Amino acid sequence: MGDFFRMSKGEFVGTVILLFIILALMAAVLLYHQSPPPPTDLSDFVSEVTAFEKRQRTYADSVAQERASRDSAYRNRYASRYDYSKNYRHYDTTSRSVRYPYDTTRLRPIQKKESYRIQKVDLNLCDTSDITRVPQFGSKRALKIVEYRDKLGGFHSFEQLREIYILQNIDLEYCQKYFIINPNHIKKIEVNKLSYKELKSHPYFDAYLAKTIVNYRNANGKIHSIAEFQKVTHAYQELMDKLSPYLSFD
Repeated sequence: MGDFFRMSKGEFVGTVILLFIILALMAAVLLYHQSPPPPTDLSDFVSEVTAFEKRQRTYADSVAQERASRDSAYRNRYASRYDYSKNYRHYDTTSRSVRYPYDTTRLRPIQKKESYRIQKVDLNLCDTSDITRVPQFGSKRALKIVEYRDKLGGFHSFEQLREIYILQNIDLEYCQKYFIINPNHIKKIEVNKLSYKELKSHPYFDAYLAKTIVNYRNANGKIHSIAEFQKVTHAYQELMDKLSPYLSFD
């Protein structure tokens, strides 16, 4: 071992003795902590402990009595203070107008204000500035409404507002609160006079429908009624419902 750690014989013996002393001290400490402490002998202090406990009980009883007397005094004081029947006068419950009459002949009758009336905007006559005065309708919406109205020739129902891209989800009941539609202001489509280009410019006409009408007029003359128009064009009923308020056969 001494050769392994390169220690002399004296150093090796000293190291072994030091380790033995350390282990002995550790064992003594462990044995000391494991042994129970000797019981404390209080026999010489029994009289002092008994006298101390007696003084504590006497002090606690005096504190409790003082607290009870103080609480009783407070209750009596506030009970007399808040005895309303003794300390407060009773008010006369008679109407003020009876106790203090006054002349009402000089009073003017109250004039009721008229409830606020919404000035509705006619969608077939208004401009963009009229529309922007309506809540939730800005300049962009107003411009799109006027542009589409001019292409149609006027609106005949509120449902047509949903044909505008930015108004697809508009609340129609809300629109009816602020707008009106007068169908008398609709510009008619003169089926027997307009050219192919003019017919095709209408939102409800496509190239096929416009060409069919022009070719029929050139071959057979005027179209005289909606029934004849549907027979010539083979238009489906939904399209006819949209077109019928606009068609004129003069």
